[in-house]
Amino acid sequence: MWRLTRREMLALTGSTLALSALGLPARAAEAGPTLVLVEKDAPAVSFYELPQGKRLASVPLPTQPHEIVADPAGRYAYIAQYGVARWRGPGAGGDKVFVIDLAARSLHRTIDLSPYRRLHGIRMDRAGRLYVLAEMESVLLRFDDPANSDLPDQAVPVGGVRSHYFVLRRDGQRAYVADSLSGLAILVDPHDPSRAPLKRFTGKGPEGCCLSPDEKVFYVVNRYGGEIVALDAQDLRELRRAPTRGEAVRVVSLPDGRLIVSNEADRSLSLLHPETLTEERRLALEAAAPGLNLDAGRQRLYAALDDNRVAVVDLAGWKVDGYFPTQAGPDSAVVLAGA
Repeated sequence: MWRLTRREMLALTGSTLALSALGLPARAAEAGPTLVLVEKDAPAVSFYELPQGKRLASVPLPTQPHEIVADPAGRYAYIAQYGVARWRGPGAGGDKVFVIDLAARSLHRTIDLSPYRRLHGIRMDRAGRLYVLAEMESVLLRFDDPANSDLPDQAVPVGGVRSHYFVLRRDGQRAYVADSLSGLAILVDPHDPSRAPLKRFTGKGPEGCCLSPDEKVFYVVNRYGGEIVALDAQDLRELRRAPTRGEAVRVVSLPDGRLIVSNEADRSLSLLHPETLTEERRLALEAAAPGLNLDAGRQRLYAALDDNRVAVVDLAGWKVDGYFPTQAGPDSAVVLAGA
């Protein structure tokens, strides 16, 4: 049997060859962060080394996977199958949740949620419970032990028409749903279906949404109304609204409360003041960004572009550091911290 001397081992330390010779997995040498990116039109989920954007692996998936979330331990990611290319398009849509083993970079198993269809929004709370939004039935499904269960523990009617996107309080006790076709923002208790959902009309085509860092304000973008609305997170009372740069699709919040909005119409990002919703800065992109993905430290934004690339945005400098290519239809992602 071939053995390495101590000197040879030291000379090879940190390399893939050294690790494989010692019987360790080669990917242990990859110490940097990884972008786990859903590519809707490929369809696949792919792993990209950051910040260079080298594709490390790709897992083929059935038609039109969309949103993704990872568990707190970084063991599994969960991907909702929307099943159709556009929310206004025809078709029943998808009814599967794909469970991805993040260490093995493989499809671990598939959860069948039929008859619930057009699964889009998907979130986890800090306790590791999984929440999946079925758009067509306007139902929020909860899994208390998603790593081991194939059946939801709770189904809560949202009371919308086409419930497309949602965000979740960190403790999982409240969910905020953007019901795109009706124009409603809906506040739901995901643990008590007897509690009537609270509804507020916001405008035309609410979609992208987020909570403020202190979870006291719910922000929602009226995609086709060209505006952003701030609502009180307790009772959905409107606090303020402001125009966006035409059609806008996503919004995320930064630790200091400022907001980043993805403008489809003029292919840019806007940095908004949280109290006034006025635009403080604009950043031009080379294509529209349907996916806004922050790293754990909120220092970089990985903007998935509709020309099959990711823009790496330095938030402190408010500049694009570079682009890297992806497969077709990049969108939602999670960022795994490096070793």
